[in-house]
Amino acid sequence: MTRFGRTRVHTYGAGERIPVVLLHGQNATPAEWAPHVVALAQGGRSVLAVDRVGEPGHSSQKLPIDSADDTAAWLEETLEGLGLDRLHLIGHSYGGYVALQHAVRAPGRIASVTVYEPPRALVPLKPGFLLGAIAGFLSGSESFQRRWFTNLIGDTGVNSAEAEAGTRLALDAIRGFRIRLPQPQRMSDDALRSIAAPTLVLLGGADRVLDSRRAEARARRLIRNVSTEIVPGAGHGIPVEIFNSRVPEFIYAVEQAAGV
Repeated sequence: MTRFGRTRVHTYGAGERIPVVLLHGQNATPAEWAPHVVALAQGGRSVLAVDRVGEPGHSSQKLPIDSADDTAAWLEETLEGLGLDRLHLIGHSYGGYVALQHAVRAPGRIASVTVYEPPRALVPLKPGFLLGAIAGFLSGSESFQRRWFTNLIGDTGVNSAEAEAGTRLALDAIRGFRIRLPQPQRMSDDALRSIAAPTLVLLGGADRVLDSRRAEARARRLIRNVSTEIVPGAGHGIPVEIFNSRVPEFIYAVEQAAGV
């Protein structure tokens, strides 16, 4: 329980290694991490997927979250309640934005940060993405909305049943759930420079949300200990094969460098 509301956390695996905490994207739930938890837990570590308050999952919100400071306070209380003194923080989309903001505001627990496609944190959203989203959901056409969303996510490599479940959940949430969280904002140069934890930034080469090359360039210029990769052909959805090899490798390298 946090002062912002009850937060549900799903746990997989166990072991002595530094645990991993996962932050899902907007209009999603921790179910999006199902294709990744086994890879992340290898070598003996627990993986914890947080069901963010203000989203269409099983957490319940009691107080408003109006700013990045509030989001960091909620996450810190969640991590404190879980008894996590040290962790690897991983976020997708809005979850990636939250992870970067947390690394700025509450860095003490963070062993590393991994983000895939954090919106607005590094560069603005593409105008075409905003126009397409507005047009799709004002149109009321389910077929148009589904086509827009599947093109946005791209081919992630998950099986068709899992992809369909994710699409259905996201579209239902967008149509029928009012998000109670602040919109992501551009992070200042000073904020990005202040991130001390080793950071991995993954971006989709065919993403429709943000300019991956501009985002990579800004991350490299400002985040002091950063690794970046643009995944060719990938969209806004997490490419399973690349993520499940690249991220565990990064986490192990961070731990080896720290003598863990």
